[in-house]
Amino acid sequence: MAQTGSRAQEFEAFLEAALPPLGLSPVACRRRNIRRRLTRRMEELGFHEFARYLHHVRRAPEENLVLRSLLLVTISRFFRNKRVFDSLAARVLPELSKGGTPVRAWSAGCASGEEAFTLRILWEELPDPKPSLFLLATDIDDDSLSRAREGTYGESSLREVPRALRGKYFVREGAAFRIPQDLKEGVQFRRHDLLSEDPPGTFDLILCRNSAFTYFGPEAQLSAARSFASALSPSGRLVLGRTERLPVPAEALFEPVHPAEKIFRVLPEG
Repeated sequence: MAQTGSRAQEFEAFLEAALPPLGLSPVACRRRNIRRRLTRRMEELGFHEFARYLHHVRRAPEENLVLRSLLLVTISRFFRNKRVFDSLAARVLPELSKGGTPVRAWSAGCASGEEAFTLRILWEELPDPKPSLFLLATDIDDDSLSRAREGTYGESSLREVPRALRGKYFVREGAAFRIPQDLKEGVQFRRHDLLSEDPPGTFDLILCRNSAFTYFGPEAQLSAARSFASALSPSGRLVLGRTERLPVPAEALFEPVHPAEKIFRVLPEG
């Protein structure tokens, strides 16, 4: 028992030392599955102590990217937290489509693409005539992006998809479900680092759920909120995760339009 407690203390000390310089929150990364992932990575490198791995991280900048990919554990599925997508479908997307001009949306921290394809499906479901949708989906993890571009998913990823939409927008291949090519062509996947890169354009709608406002430290969260505000078109919408909140200093940049679903409208400057 003492050994287990000591190991847990070593893990906690590692998080407190290694994560703040990366802009990440130690509090968000204390889960057992993250500890197991780090332990496997250490074993791959021949390290058996968190202190030795910390020394390696500090001496090898390229390991920082590996470490971040291990820490940012994403659980993604279609229509995750369906109430949010119901609100987008009923209120936000129809409003955006009324302008008649092309609409730009960004799924920031898209993981393996389920959120982006869900948004694409909802746009297809809007009645015609409607403008075109440019949908950009970004993530820092190359493996996740590869899975997203492939567009093939297991049954568990579709458990919240309404039956009618499952039959309409997914092609069954054995035990898997494939996104049809025309839907895949409607989503552009790209590598992007929310911590270090500027927003990849201007958007009418940004979804950043269970990513920056969960895993980033306070300063990085504020920086992300300011970046999103600068990247949104006038009255553009920002969607956060169900348990997330904006940093207090960033609340002056947005107003809640659907508070229960964590959907905000960017406020005009000045």
